[in-house]
Amino acid sequence: MSGSRFSKIGLAFILSYSALQGAYALDFAESAKVKLELRPRWEHANVKGGTKAANGVTVRIRVGTEFNNLLGVKNLSLFFEPWTVPALVKNYSPENVEYDPIPDPVLTRINQAYLTYKGGNWKAKLGRQIILLDNQRFIGPVGWRQMAQTFDALRLDFKPVEKLNVMATYVAAKTGITGLKLSQKTMPTAPFVAYNTDIGDDSLVNDSVFLHATYSYSKKGKIVAYAYLLNGLSDTYGVRVSGKPELVSNFMLGYWAEFAYQRDPTLTSHEIGTRKVDTYYYNLNIKPTYRTSIGNVFLEAGYEFLGGADPDESAGFTTPLATLHAHNGWADLFVKYTANSNTWGLINPVLGGGLKSKKFGNLWVRYHIFKSDKALPTGGKNFGTELDIVYKKKIVKNLAVAAKYAAYKADDEAKGFTVGGTDTTKYWIWLEYRWGS
Repeated sequence: MSGSRFSKIGLAFILSYSALQGAYALDFAESAKVKLELRPRWEHANVKGGTKAANGVTVRIRVGTEFNNLLGVKNLSLFFEPWTVPALVKNYSPENVEYDPIPDPVLTRINQAYLTYKGGNWKAKLGRQIILLDNQRFIGPVGWRQMAQTFDALRLDFKPVEKLNVMATYVAAKTGITGLKLSQKTMPTAPFVAYNTDIGDDSLVNDSVFLHATYSYSKKGKIVAYAYLLNGLSDTYGVRVSGKPELVSNFMLGYWAEFAYQRDPTLTSHEIGTRKVDTYYYNLNIKPTYRTSIGNVFLEAGYEFLGGADPDESAGFTTPLATLHAHNGWADLFVKYTANSNTWGLINPVLGGGLKSKKFGNLWVRYHIFKSDKALPTGGKNFGTELDIVYKKKIVKNLAVAAKYAAYKADDEAKGFTVGGTDTTKYWIWLEYRWGS
């Protein structure tokens, strides 16, 4: 390994350690807590008919330090977290354009740095931060990639009455998983999660607003309502009901029912042209689970619908700030599509099942069918199918090993089409070590 790689790996440790020592030297913090995550991972990606099959070995290194009771002020804290992603094997794009893409470029930056103040029934957070809401279908950190999506934001959380939590967030700018700069007044060529904006930029998403409320109507049941006002892109208003009641001894039935409507943006200070959006989304999912002596055995059946665009509309139903990898297949065939345009829409029935066991580990198998809402230019509505498998097992305290596989097969109706038209196979093996979290 070269000296430059060593310097990148060590930079996160040096920055966090220096901050910790500086805090005590200045005596501005009553206490401090350090958190560490190491995630070395091998990823293989093979896109049929593309460039050479990719192989990348990267490492995610996070070192976060939380300083409590700053300057003697009770309930005021500072969190500081540099991340670095070195690559030990670089046979992938963007590190080597001769190979298929793996969106984990070599990168080092301060990924989180924010102040938190807690009141009696409220909390305020100001600075660069991860924001993760619900199942991350709309807002998430893209935690699967080695570098995260974070937001330069002011977030306020309230609990006005028992069982009700309300959040309001103003987003001034965002950082992406690759560090590319989002050009002003242009649509991106990759998913929004790839890009950075700076505070003050006349760029899409800057100066957006997230509103979110959760009411816990039972021990394991929730009603969620939200409004995501993305400057220059769209407004999304939705409601979700979910729960996991135990119907009889050792048998639980998880359920998820969600509906959202997306329309023209209210916030238009960074709009590109005139955006016209008028579409909807719904997601229905049931997950029966049986508790056994070896762990929880579960089945899954779901149906997700993202509406397409009519001829006079700018886009179908899009989710540009989501953790997109968690939805619509782990081979990521529809990541860019559902983030940016979703012109023909996407319908995704899914069947799955697995085991969650402390002794034997966690296994999850899923089978996806992908169709469009509107007829494709090829004349049909079938994109393709995908099989996903993941297994994760704790080895010792704080350390786990995992493997994951995704295989997408394009339908004849979509072969060669720009969306979902290419057979793709991916697999991963990784270790995950966490300390202090």
